[in-house]
Amino acid sequence: MLQRFVDFALRNRFLVLSLGAVLLVWGAFSFKALPVEAYPDVANNYVQVITQWPGRAAEEVEQQVTIPLEAQMNGLPKLVALRSVSLFGLSSLMMIFDDDSNNDLNRQKVLEKLAQVNLPNNLQPVLGPDFSPVGQIYFYTLKSTNPAYDVMELKALQDWVLIKQLKSVPDVIDVSGFGGTTREYQVQLDPNKLIAYGLGITQVEQALANNNVNAGGSFIEHGGQAINVRAVGLVQNTDDIGLTVLKTQSGTPVRVRDVAYVTQGPKIRLGQLGKAIHREPGRVVDDGDVVGGIVLLRKGANADTLLAALHEKIDFLNHHFLPPGVKIVPHLDRSDLVHYTAHTVLHNLTEGIILVSVILFAFLGNIRGALIVTLTIPFSLLFAAICLNLRQIPANLLSLGALDFGMVVEGAIVMVENIVRNLGHRSHDPRKTVAQKISEAAHEVQRPVFYAITIIITAYLPIFTLQRVEGRLFRPMAWTVAFALAGGLMFSMFLAPVLTSIVFPRGAREWHNPVMSLLVRSYARALAFAI
Repeated sequence: MLQRFVDFALRNRFLVLSLGAVLLVWGAFSFKALPVEAYPDVANNYVQVITQWPGRAAEEVEQQVTIPLEAQMNGLPKLVALRSVSLFGLSSLMMIFDDDSNNDLNRQKVLEKLAQVNLPNNLQPVLGPDFSPVGQIYFYTLKSTNPAYDVMELKALQDWVLIKQLKSVPDVIDVSGFGGTTREYQVQLDPNKLIAYGLGITQVEQALANNNVNAGGSFIEHGGQAINVRAVGLVQNTDDIGLTVLKTQSGTPVRVRDVAYVTQGPKIRLGQLGKAIHREPGRVVDDGDVVGGIVLLRKGANADTLLAALHEKIDFLNHHFLPPGVKIVPHLDRSDLVHYTAHTVLHNLTEGIILVSVILFAFLGNIRGALIVTLTIPFSLLFAAICLNLRQIPANLLSLGALDFGMVVEGAIVMVENIVRNLGHRSHDPRKTVAQKISEAAHEVQRPVFYAITIIITAYLPIFTLQRVEGRLFRPMAWTVAFALAGGLMFSMFLAPVLTSIVFPRGAREWHNPVMSLLVRSYARALAFAI
């Protein structure tokens, strides 16, 4: 069968070259569209359920929240593991699903189960964002040269404005904010005045809650129109809080401002975010109190597409949206790592191609034959890009760095060297054409070439059986190498004989490499001694 395929390729050279050219063009487009990651995503398919119950001890949270949730979630389809953590005021459930499961469907099933759980009043479990640990693709801080925007104002700007804008970018699943102080309205009560007016803290708290609401009424008919009636009672500033009536004493209202001092102030901080940049040895730019955030990528989304849209969005925010003097400053940008990765891989590939070309020319002694063998490298890489793109497997530094040019060009070296050797020998039958000599030379080595490369591909089969983290880490590498070797095999078996028939129309003269002659003689003596 192999012999018929090779003969068919030599009889239909134009067709084979056309198919090769189509694969090269297709591969170029596929390589350009292929997502490139710094490292593979090794995260499990998981769903996290978070429930907050402020002020409750971990024991109560475990008994009344965590255990009922666990009992309800058991039995979910394709559930592999269920883990939970109960802390003071917080319950967290982590459900890990099979790798073959659909994470969107998993989240839908969890939501259906949550609707059936009986929990204490006013408790509402929520699902955590659908991102993976490698989805933290953009770290930023807010920089302000505007005196009106201190750390508290930057925190409010981020919480109420900036996060909503960044979430509008497709595939941004969430934005985690850090740092700064949270503004709150503070009512600082005077105990002596409370005693003098006969009030308690509970009365003040109840009055503030009752007076910070809007109320809806009916409507008033005015001609042919109906005018809606509503009472607006939400507080707008500290003066509104101070005017809240607590009680009436001797016909005089007692207000909040009579017993307390109302102001805006920072909420009690539980931590602080700092930023340090090491520019050169001995110089550190340190800012001990900053406001920043992390943009999270949706699990399974294309990071390159998101980063391009995110950069465009941040440029718009910096120049047309944020207040004067306030800027978003990137701290860690995944695109920088991807660019460095792509540059390193392309640099190594270029050096490898040049090195292989030089060595092939030195040993083959024929520049045309060396160039044909060198073409195996870009062809196999582009063929691998086509297959990876079709299977939607992103490329990464591990998979691209695992490519061994020696294995890729092995079959082409054997094929081209044997063809050049046969063309250089005088045939016993002078009527044989160059095409017939090339066909005979290809038939001599086609089976060894096919089985040698097939055995190498077979050696990667155990990697495809790896599961979970190991499989997600190494399977993309195995697929990349297998596809590249398959492309090299295709080139060696079909394109290499066709190209040699074109570049050697009148045959070739074999060059006897003195280094190879010395190695052959040494090998012959060693073999004779061993036998």
